[in-house]
Amino acid sequence: MNKTTRFSLLMLTILTVISCARQGSPTGGPKDETPPVFLKADPDTLATNVDVNLQEATINFDEYILLKEYSKNVVVSPSFQIPPIVTPQALAKKNISIKFQEPLLPNTTYSFNFGDAIQDFNENNKLSNFQYVFSTGSFIDSLKVTGRVNASYDFKLPEKILVGLYKVDSTYKDSIILQKKPYYIARANDKGEYQLNYLASGKYKLIAFEDKVENVMYDYGKERLAFHNEPIELNANQQINLNLFNQKPAYRKPEASFKQEGLIVFKTTGATDDVTITPFGKEFKTAYIQKFPKQDSINFWFNPKVDTIVGRSAKLNFKVQHKDQIDEVSALYSKSNTERKLEFKALNDQKLAPNKPFKVQANAPIKSLDLSKIYVFKDTVSIPFKVSIDTVNAQNLNFAFDKNLDEKFEVNIYPNALTDVLGEKNDTLAYPIKMGTRGDFGHLKLTLQNTPSKPFILQFLKTDKDYTVLEELYNPANKNYFEFNFIEPGEYLFRLLVDENENGKWDTGDYLSGKQPEPIYLYPEPIKIRAMWDATETWVLGEANQPVSLPNDDKDSDKNRIRRGELREGEERQNPRTANKKSEE
Repeated sequence: MNKTTRFSLLMLTILTVISCARQGSPTGGPKDETPPVFLKADPDTLATNVDVNLQEATINFDEYILLKEYSKNVVVSPSFQIPPIVTPQALAKKNISIKFQEPLLPNTTYSFNFGDAIQDFNENNKLSNFQYVFSTGSFIDSLKVTGRVNASYDFKLPEKILVGLYKVDSTYKDSIILQKKPYYIARANDKGEYQLNYLASGKYKLIAFEDKVENVMYDYGKERLAFHNEPIELNANQQINLNLFNQKPAYRKPEASFKQEGLIVFKTTGATDDVTITPFGKEFKTAYIQKFPKQDSINFWFNPKVDTIVGRSAKLNFKVQHKDQIDEVSALYSKSNTERKLEFKALNDQKLAPNKPFKVQANAPIKSLDLSKIYVFKDTVSIPFKVSIDTVNAQNLNFAFDKNLDEKFEVNIYPNALTDVLGEKNDTLAYPIKMGTRGDFGHLKLTLQNTPSKPFILQFLKTDKDYTVLEELYNPANKNYFEFNFIEPGEYLFRLLVDENENGKWDTGDYLSGKQPEPIYLYPEPIKIRAMWDATETWVLGEANQPVSLPNDDKDSDKNRIRRGELREGEERQNPRTANKKSEE
């Protein structure tokens, strides 16, 4: 082959590749924003008397398509023991192929909801919520169950919520949700709204769960769950809301890890109240066990010097007991290259509110205080104060003293005033404190109506990503009127938890015992607090476990309209439930 021939073949190949690359991608003109158009299906959509031995179904469109994120988008009901093979998920085609791997059930309506999976090949235009439906019987089942799944406790709806119906027949038992996929399945949208369509009449158990594992089944203790108390008799359309909760996980053997010099953390699941930790073969003179409410870890503090741990590393063994369960747990101790010191940091030394204590946090629990070495000064004059070790977290110190807006203070802690549980003492500490000004705070007055007859917990929350609880009042004497003073400007919410069993706390649910979580009431929408303003709110409690309209899920909220440039900062609409008036303080 001569050079001219080889060059001609090379150019032909290049031109062919370029031509192929450009196929289906026209240049110029308006961008294609039209989703794929359904043409026909075999069997036809809504077909009846389909053969139970059907091998393949096809759905045709007017252009090349792909199925994107199939497992995230597509829901098939009733569920199959062996899922059908559905294409195209890699190479674009003009049709969807559904190849069945097992016989279809007789007299059954099947639905394939494709969510946002169907997209055209060129521009990724979505054909949203396309459904393909057919029946092996003489008619299409047409009943439906709709509703909303709420996350009343933490406000955080998971991305993957499945809602399912289990047939309640002679083989049904409550534990079936741990063993089999639901018979009918639907996927909730980002607001928790769901719709189960094309249902046959009958008796069903309704549940919803967070499908983290993506196995279309509830995984006990790993995923949130919601359930309707009684089986539903489905002979007409129904509307049912569900309330997601975290199932209290069963206790399991802890895992221990060395976190820093003198600290081993035991990580477990379930409550830690009745867990005891005892070292094997060695007595720890300085051992201190630190537990936290609502957390599944335990801190074991010790002083390697005093407890004479020899060498740079050692395997430490512990007996961990929870009720009748006893486990041996080991942790590998590694000596740190830096000498441990007792250190502190101020938690709120700027814009301190007059009704809040000044807080200092240590890097280890505090065991004792020497008040003769601690002073609080105002304008160089020593003033009376009280200081205490926090009852919830012994690493925190709370300072209480008379203070007002616009004032300045300084807390001085001299050497050896504080001793931690490992025997370490502090160096000199000085904390200048700047009180907030009138322009730093707003105030809120709340009137409650229709309060529960049972004890309740009223929580005042900030609408940050964690919905931090700022104040919590258990069964207050005055159940109808509350004042929250010196609040930083921002958006806030109220949550009211009912203590139905009167055990002093709110309890979550338990599916296998048929126990729903105790009722929760949420204030309908965020309350905006402005500096130097008083907000007055009246909250009429209605039905428990209802959703709230939050800025992050309401596209028409002021906050999201400002982000989109449709509204300028300062032009927010007034909350019709709030009467704001300028403070005359």
